[in-house]
Amino acid sequence: MKFDYYELLDVASQILIACGEEKTNAYVAAKSMVKADARGITTHGTYLLTPIYKRIQVNQLSLPTKATVVKDSGATAIVDGGDGLGAIAGQLALEIATEKAKTYGLSSVLIRNTNNVGSLAFYTEQAAKEGLIAIMSCNAAPAIAPWGGAEAFMGTNPVAISFYTGKELIFTLDMASSVVARGKIRKAERNREPIPDNWALDENGNPTTDPAAALKGTLLPIGGPKGSALALAVDILSGILPGGSHAPNLKSFHSPEGSTGVGASLILLSIERFLNIGEYVNTMEDYIASIKKVKKAKGFEEILIPGELEYRRELDSMKYGIELDNDAIDAINNLLKKTGSGIRLGE
Repeated sequence: MKFDYYELLDVASQILIACGEEKTNAYVAAKSMVKADARGITTHGTYLLTPIYKRIQVNQLSLPTKATVVKDSGATAIVDGGDGLGAIAGQLALEIATEKAKTYGLSSVLIRNTNNVGSLAFYTEQAAKEGLIAIMSCNAAPAIAPWGGAEAFMGTNPVAISFYTGKELIFTLDMASSVVARGKIRKAERNREPIPDNWALDENGNPTTDPAAALKGTLLPIGGPKGSALALAVDILSGILPGGSHAPNLKSFHSPEGSTGVGASLILLSIERFLNIGEYVNTMEDYIASIKKVKKAKGFEEILIPGELEYRRELDSMKYGIELDNDAIDAINNLLKKTGSGIRLGE
């Protein structure tokens, strides 16, 4: 079933407010989730409302979120997320980093002591629309073994890089360090579906198609030792450097095991400090056109730039509605009931 963007945004905001979040913060967090759903990234969408609610019930999430700046020096800063909603710490870091990048030409703002920040593109694309190049990463609970190991140690630790193009479509790389995001394996488990045998190992170090066994084991890094190295590097930058938690001490956001300790890093560069913005936009336009003119491989009708598929999905969702499956609708309606709301999706 499909739902209007603003209807879903309002419902998600209401649930977060009922959980104890402040109204403005609730809107920011809800916007992050609904945008992910609109782009087809449901693992970072309104699905996250359920683990948020569960954490609130056992006092393992601090609402309203009180993200604060604990260190500020020139082009750098550190934000403490106060063990609240990750989207609030992420948005605060973005706003600080954007102002600093415009002042100094570049900036770096790190985050510690927060929770799941959602899709990193939510932040990097905001910065790109300001004429900046944005690089963001975050660490997560153990899910990948160091290359050669068979025990989960570091997280799937995603990285996103967004480039301003002069158009609404932003050139965005947004990927996990693993072959697949852990959220997709959780979704396969919920749907009782098998997974490809090159996604994960079971707890004995054997390839598995069982999502439950994969969640007890370890995900495989993208590109073998390369992905393993990337995940470790992200953990250092997003965990150790801001003085926060790092592998293997982080906890999963999806089960109430304790404070997750998630950290993140955000680096912004002002394009105009390196190249005239008009010249940059013209060059990017030619560059993208050249990419799309490359001879197509068998089975491909078009070459898309990074982020273009998600951008098209979002446009379609804004026009025709955001698609949610029955389980997602039931989960949201269950939360609406538990939080005392009289409204229901699809009724």
